[in-house]
This record gives sequence, structure tokens and C-alpha cells, in this order.
Amino acid sequence: MALKTRIPDLSVNPARFRSARGIWWVILGALALALTFKHLHWLPLPLAYLPRQALALGLMLMALGLRYYAIIRLGQWFSTQAVIQPQHCLIEQGPYRYIRHPAYTGLLGAFIAAGIAMGDGLALLALACPLAWALERRMAYEENLLNGHFGPAYSAYRQRTKKWLPWLY
Repeated sequence: MALKTRIPDLSVNPARFRSARGIWWVILGALALALTFKHLHWLPLPLAYLPRQALALGLMLMALGLRYYAIIRLGQWFSTQAVIQPQHCLIEQGPYRYIRHPAYTGLLGAFIAAGIAMGDGLALLALACPLAWALERRMAYEENLLNGHFGPAYSAYRQRTKKWLPWLY
């Protein structure tokens, strides 16, 4: 899917490619660290196995559902690269009515669910914190692009919505 959504544009700054690639490197590093902490089991989560797995599965399904819905809602404007496309339009429907980056919220939620499933607090933190940091950087870059392209319309949209979670942040 990631290769399929690449946009052939020779004018794209290489930093844009590194932005997506950097997220993948953070994910791989976070997974390796989380699996190590899961094995060491230094900070077990205080929840029995089956309820913890049910919670993780429910959160995973909701998070991936949100991510999928956000990507479908973007339609032709979805890309793994942060670029402004020809005739690019600002999407404000669906999950974008409430949050500006629902696909990233869904991705982070899925990794939080994986950390809960692992059953260790350090594994959970090892997954969530680095990914949240990388996604914040990517969102800042994207918001700068969108603000430059849409100007006052994007500024108004930012005032009406939250970045990660509806009504919170």
C-alpha cells in the first residue's frame, strides 16, 4: 500500500521522503525495544490476561477503523508523502470534522493497543512515546504545507478542530 500511494513528482524535496521513512524507522526501533521490555517484564500491567487482550483488541479495531476511515475519506488526496497535489482540496468531513490527523491518531492508537497486549508498561511506553514524537514532527511539517497552500481557510480549520483527539488535543 505504501509503495502504491507514492506520487511521482521530481520536484518533491527529499526531506519529504525522509519524513515518511523516518516514521518507519521509529516504528521498527520502537517495536524492537518494546519486544525486549515485554520479554524482560519489568513493569507488568495490573490487568489480567484475558481482559487486557480484550481491551487491546477493542482499541486496535477502533484505531485501525479510524485510520482506514480517514484514508478512505481522503480518497485521491491520500499519500504516504507529505505533498500538495494539483487541485488539492481541504477535507473537513468525516473524522476530519473533529480532528486534523485522524489517520495518525489511528496509527498511534493501534500501537498503544499493541503495547497493552504485550502486558508491560515499559513496552507500552516504548511503542507509544517514540511514535507520538515522530508523528508530531510529521504533523508539524504537514500543517506547515497545508497552511502555506490554503492560508486563512486552513487557519480557520485549525481553530475549529483538534490535532489528535476530539475536544481534547
